[in-house]
Amino acid sequence: MTRKVAILGSTGSIGCSALEVVRAHPDRLAVVALAAGRNRDRLREQCEAFRPRLVSVATDEDAIWLKGQLSFQPEIVFGAEGLMACALHGDADTVLAAVVGAIGLPSTEAALRAGKRVCVANKESLVVGGALMRRALEAGGGELLPVDSEHAALHQLLAGRATADIAELRLTASGGPFRDWPLEKIRAATKSEALNHPTWKMGPKITIDSATLMNKGLEVIEASVLFGLGADRIAVTVHPQSQVHAMVGFADGTYQLQVCANDMKLPIQYCLLHPDKVPGPVPPYDWEASRAWTFEAPDLARFPLLGLAFDALRAGGTAPAILNAANEVAVAFFLEGRLGFWDIQACVRETLNAVPSEPMLDLPQVLDADRRARAFAETWASA
Repeated sequence: MTRKVAILGSTGSIGCSALEVVRAHPDRLAVVALAAGRNRDRLREQCEAFRPRLVSVATDEDAIWLKGQLSFQPEIVFGAEGLMACALHGDADTVLAAVVGAIGLPSTEAALRAGKRVCVANKESLVVGGALMRRALEAGGGELLPVDSEHAALHQLLAGRATADIAELRLTASGGPFRDWPLEKIRAATKSEALNHPTWKMGPKITIDSATLMNKGLEVIEASVLFGLGADRIAVTVHPQSQVHAMVGFADGTYQLQVCANDMKLPIQYCLLHPDKVPGPVPPYDWEASRAWTFEAPDLARFPLLGLAFDALRAGGTAPAILNAANEVAVAFFLEGRLGFWDIQACVRETLNAVPSEPMLDLPQVLDADRRARAFAETWASA
């Protein structure tokens, strides 16, 4: 069977890696829809290579430009409606949700409600609207598979396991570029230093989140949504080599670990082709190479955003949406040079204190919480 795939966020790092996986499996995977933002040239190249039937771009102007550039004529749409059209394309049985930020929430929810296999790389959808995603999954009867390497690892480790058997889920974190830095040096970190990740090549927003460990905090919330466990049964271990992607501790005191090369094409292929495991574009793990693995506990004094994420998970309701919105605003201000590195955590903390959390009811309410948190964070960061 050939899976027909819609990729939301095709020109980002996850989208590009996903297309490499598609290219490696032409008999198993076919692209029917691509949605992208403003990277016109890359999208044009992707369209020519994979010939999707539907393409979504950011604006009407982008749509006019793309139409004049292509050697074939797919349907071209734009904006939020275009993103939704790709998610709900009638020929797509699989949707890879890789749009960065809370903007990807409505399309991910709609694809789940439509009963599609949804491969989620947009962790914000689960962080911001986790309960809504679970309801949409139940209503649609499709599948929800995680693309994050840690959660894909957990999905494999937990296959067929009863919840009562599980003592804890343990996510690994590289520790980012500031793992060994003293607190005072971290406080004064520059943009170029924060973007210099030692292990992964990623987009700027997620790279900054890795430097603050907020990325791991968001993944803790995501793990709770995906696997139905509370904050007391999810932990983080710093593992700079990024070879062990996750661990599961069982009730008898034993642990199982998932190991693979630190290449995002592996979890992407796992989600797209699940349950099949076949050779792909990444070589097998080399056990003959000389290496050492180290593990240590995260320091919440130097990386307070990880602790704030646990707090938001325990609070529940719209607290994770408020956390995520404030962080997106603060990171954007930092990347623009309008906020210092240590101010990111201060902005998130102040927003969580100022914007009240509510029980999660529906998508409009969650989006309103997101809006109010952004408004407060922008005002705070601009002061």
